[in-house]
Amino acid sequence: MLGSYYANNPQPSKSSKVILISGLLVLGIIGSVAYLYKSPSSRLISLYEAEEREFQSFVVTYNKNYDSDQEYFTRLRVFLDNMAYIRVYNSMDQNLVLGVGPFADLTSEEFRSRFIPKSIENTAEPFEDFAGLTAPAQVDWRTKGAVTPVKDQGQCGSCWSFSATGGMEGAWFLAGHTLVSLSEQQLMDCSGAYGNDGCNGGFYRQAYSYVIANKGITSESNYPYTARDGTCNKTKASQFAASISSKVNVAGDNPTALQNAVAQQPTSVSVEADQPVWQHYTSGTISANCGTNLDHDVLAVGYDTTASPPYWIVKNSWGTSWGLAGYLQIAISTGKGVCGINMTPGYPVV
Repeated sequence: MLGSYYANNPQPSKSSKVILISGLLVLGIIGSVAYLYKSPSSRLISLYEAEEREFQSFVVTYNKNYDSDQEYFTRLRVFLDNMAYIRVYNSMDQNLVLGVGPFADLTSEEFRSRFIPKSIENTAEPFEDFAGLTAPAQVDWRTKGAVTPVKDQGQCGSCWSFSATGGMEGAWFLAGHTLVSLSEQQLMDCSGAYGNDGCNGGFYRQAYSYVIANKGITSESNYPYTARDGTCNKTKASQFAASISSKVNVAGDNPTALQNAVAQQPTSVSVEADQPVWQHYTSGTISANCGTNLDHDVLAVGYDTTASPPYWIVKNSWGTSWGLAGYLQIAISTGKGVCGINMTPGYPVV
């Protein structure tokens, strides 16, 4: 189009071009000076309008619905506070990027209430430290077909059931079977006698114990997830899609043991996830600021010791709109580990 225009219209002379460019520069300078000499209140109004537009985009992206104007403006205020926190944090941590995610309209206290604090300790059961084994430098079970798509626990403290199904799905596949998505709802409804409490919390190890005793677990499609507590459907719970024979407790506070475990198969882990670095996680590697008061079960599906910093690849259960399409990276470190990831690992055996 530009070529045809200039073919039929005389091109401006060199002097005309200089005058045109000079004029544009002057206009730009005038605009900048005009902005600088705006009153502070005018500049604040412009900034507020821009941030409200960002909030409105967030509302559409995450399909948020607020019951009243008061609720809308309450959520807007929380969103703006979170954006201020994110900007400051990103200016200080070069390994981690926080940003607008599905929880950007929640206060820290509201976000924390999504998780039921629980005391998780290594039990008296035998544990494995994999002495003498040497794991490869990199592992990613997603590329091997051993990991089902990311799921979403919703407004329910059922993370433990998702960690457990993830571990069993991987173990079942690696034993030579077809990858199948297993039922978190069965674990929620039927494993109460093993210490689990549905949406009020539980522990993946206790879910493994239930499946061993039950002789199996059914599929997600047969016993769908509802994000609320229900009554055990014993008929569906006996229609097995997979089974496990035992479970292994990996030695706690031992990153080498955890690495060797993850090198064999996807491994369940517990972490503290009630901090802003989880709430607003977008990309990069969490290497601090998350504590070791375990309150959330997830699944370690790989690691990369060649990266800087080296990290675990972790599958979460907050849907694909959070983090790295539902995943995150946690730095590999000694002792209890970042977010306590080294403390209580374990996996099932088919």
